[in-house]
Amino acid sequence: MKFSFATKLGSFLVPAVLSITAFGEDLKPAQSPPAGAGHHFGVIDMQRIILTVDDGKTARASLEKEIKQKEEEFRKKKEELDKLNKEWSEQAPLLSEEARIKKQKDFQERLVGLRNSEMTFQNEIKQKEGHATQRIAMKVTSLVDGFARERSLDAVFELNSSGLLYVKNPVDLTDHVIKKYNETAKKDQKAGGPKEAAKPTTDKNM
Repeated sequence: MKFSFATKLGSFLVPAVLSITAFGEDLKPAQSPPAGAGHHFGVIDMQRIILTVDDGKTARASLEKEIKQKEEEFRKKKEELDKLNKEWSEQAPLLSEEARIKKQKDFQERLVGLRNSEMTFQNEIKQKEGHATQRIAMKVTSLVDGFARERSLDAVFELNSSGLLYVKNPVDLTDHVIKKYNETAKKDQKAGGPKEAAKPTTDKNM
C-alpha cells in the first residue's frame, strides 16, 4: 500500500489560496505602490509546506504507522488463506462433493472478506489523509493572506496546481509560511490549544 500524503491539493485546497488579493513587490513592509506601478504576485508550494511543517510530519508519521500495522495484519490473513487453500487442494480428492463445495465456498468468502477489508482501509486512510491535509491548508491560507496583504501582493498562486507557466519576479512565500506556521503551532500548544492563525509580523531580516 503506497503512502501519498498531500496529494489532494488540486481538489479542494488550491482555490482558497488563489482567492487572495492585495498589492506590493517584495518581503519588505507594505508600501503604497507608485502611480502606474505594475502588478506584483506571490507564489507558494503548498505540497512542500504540508510535507514540511511539524503538523504535516506528525500526521504523516501517524498514518504511516497505521498503514504498517494494518499491512502486517493483512499479510498474516493472506498467509492463513494460502495455507487453507493448500490444505483444501490436498484434501479435495478425498472429500465428498458436498464437502468440497463447502470448503471452496468458505475459502472464497474469506478471500472476498480480506479484499473488502483492504479496500475499506485504503478509503479510511484517504479520508484521514484528506482531513489532515485540509486542516493544515486552512491554517496556511490564513497565513498567506496575512503575508500577501502586508506585502501588498495582487495575488498568490500555488505552484503545482494553478496552471501558472510564468510570472515575472514572483515573491516566493513558501519558506516564510513554513516558519510562521511552526512558530504559531508551538505558541498554540503552550497556550493550551490551537487558535486562529496569526497574521505575520514584519521581519526586518527577510
